[in-house]
Amino acid sequence: MNPLDFSVILAYVVPNSNRLIRLRRYNGRSHHHSNPLEKEVFFGFHVHSATERYQRSGSREDSFAEPSDRYASLEEAIDCLLEDCGFVLPPDHQEDLFQA
Repeated sequence: MNPLDFSVILAYVVPNSNRLIRLRRYNGRSHHHSNPLEKEVFFGFHVHSATERYQRSGSREDSFAEPSDRYASLEEAIDCLLEDCGFVLPPDHQEDLFQA
């Protein structure tokens, strides 16, 4: 298992359907990413965002991504998603979601 191959996803489930809309996706550093509309390719940790522009082009809603140096692990990516998306953890929240 590659610890750099992960995705942390915030998605919206469309009511009464099996459709899932990915709003944000924090990917690990396990592959190259390309933004075809911008004609750019990069390697490293990156954050996908749902954009109208990419949906109008026929691409998946979260095809656009930007490199990020804000995280270097799955746990840090989860923290970034929670912070970026305005989640407020309760005072008695579980410290480590993946602790054995």
